[in-house]
Amino acid sequence: MKKLIMAGGILSLGPAAFASSPLHRKKTEEVRATLYRAVNGSPAINLTKVIELMGGIEKIIGADDVVLIKPNVQWWNQGAPNLSALKAFVDLIMNRPGGFNGEVVFAENCHRGASPWRSLHSGWAPQFERNSDLQNTKNFNELSSHLKEKYEVRFSTIHWVNVDSGGTRVAGPEEGDGYVYCDGTRGVPLIKCDNGLKGKNYRATIITYPIFVTDKGTIIDFKHGIWEKGSYTGQPLRFVNFAALNHHSTYCGATSALKNYLGISDLSGGPDPHNGGRLTGNYCNFHSFPYDKWAPGPKVGMLGVEIAVFMNTIRKADLNITTAEWVGLSSRIEPPVVHTRAVLACEDPVALDYHATKYLLYPNSMAPIHNPDDKDSPLREYLMKCTEEGAGIFDEGNVKVVSYDFEKRALQDDSELVVMGEKEWGSNPKTIMKYLLLKYWIR
Repeated sequence: MKKLIMAGGILSLGPAAFASSPLHRKKTEEVRATLYRAVNGSPAINLTKVIELMGGIEKIIGADDVVLIKPNVQWWNQGAPNLSALKAFVDLIMNRPGGFNGEVVFAENCHRGASPWRSLHSGWAPQFERNSDLQNTKNFNELSSHLKEKYEVRFSTIHWVNVDSGGTRVAGPEEGDGYVYCDGTRGVPLIKCDNGLKGKNYRATIITYPIFVTDKGTIIDFKHGIWEKGSYTGQPLRFVNFAALNHHSTYCGATSALKNYLGISDLSGGPDPHNGGRLTGNYCNFHSFPYDKWAPGPKVGMLGVEIAVFMNTIRKADLNITTAEWVGLSSRIEPPVVHTRAVLACEDPVALDYHATKYLLYPNSMAPIHNPDDKDSPLREYLMKCTEEGAGIFDEGNVKVVSYDFEKRALQDDSELVVMGEKEWGSNPKTIMKYLLLKYWIR
C-alpha cells in the first residue's frame, strides 16, 4: 500500500516527472569493433541476417571447430535467450558451407543445485510463456532433446555444477570433469583480483573455470582447449556467449553478455559475503566479491573487474550474441516486457552491452539505472571498469554499427538505431510497481 501511494504521488507530478533527454549516438571516429544487428524479423530470421552481415557462418566457424555455446539458462521467458534464434544458430553451424566435422556444445552453470535440468527455477524445465517461438519446444530441455535427436553425437548439453552442490574440484584434465580453482595450490597458478580497499571492506576473488567431457568423448579444458591422450591437441575451440537482455537489479542495473560470464564460474558459498559467500579460504566467489548478496558491495564496478580478469587470463568469447526478442523492464520472467524484436552480435561484450542497453532497454524503460551514459548507473560502473582493465570498448565512437531493418528492407543509419517496442504490462502489481519505482524514483 505504501508503494502504491508513493507511485500515485509520483504520477501526480505530471509531465515534468517524465521528462528525459533524447538519445544521441556519438559519431564513429576510429573503428575498433563492429556491432551487427537485425530488427523487425522473426528471431530466427534476425539471427540468420546478423550472421549474413558478418560474412556468413563459414567466416566465423571452421569445419573442424568445437563450438561451445554458453546460453543464460538461469531464468526462462525473457530471462533466457530466444530458443528459435539459438536453434537457428546451431543449424547454421551444422549446415556450414564447406561442411562441418566438429561438435556443438551447450554448456551452462545456472547455479540451481546438483540436477539443474530438473529445476523449476531455471530455464531448463519451466514452460516458456514467451521467447520460444518454436512449435512443441517450450524450454531448454526440449530444445536440447530436439537438437540431440537431429545431430546425434555431434551435439551435447553439459551442466556445470558448483563444487558445493556436488561438483568436483580438479587441477587439470587428467583428473576428469570438474572446476579448476586458480588459488596457487595443486600446481595451479594464482589468478586473483581484489577491490583495493583496506580493513573490513577488503575483498578478493579467484578465477575458476570448468573442465568437461562431451557426448562424443571430447575432453574440453575451458582455458587450454581440447585434451587427448595426455596433451592438448590444438583443435580449435570456439566460445560463443549467447545472452538475453533484461533489467537485473538495483545493484547491477541490467544483465546481458558481460554478466553471462557468471554462469561459467563456480559460485560455491552463495551470494552473501557475510554469510558463507567464500569459495575457498578467504576468497569470495564471483557474486559475493562485487556484491553484498542483493545489494551493492563496498566498491562499485567490481563485477566488470573480475570478468575482465577472466577474459584476459582464461578465455574471451570469440563472439557475443544478444537475442532481444523480448526485454524485461523489471523482471526476467514476468511482465512488464517490451517486444523489441532484435538480435545483436559483436566480438566485444562491453560494446554490445552498451549498445543494447542504450538503444533497446533504456528507451523503453526510461529508468536511469538502464542508461549506460548515466554517471550514477551501476550498469555504467561495471562496463567502465571492464574497459579500464583492457577487456572491452565502452566508447561508442570506436564502434561501427551495421543494422538491417526487415520492415524497411534496408540498412539503418545512426539516427534510426533506437528500438521502441510494444509493451505488455501483465497483471502482477508487484512487477508493475517495481517498474514505476525504477522509472520515476530509484537512481
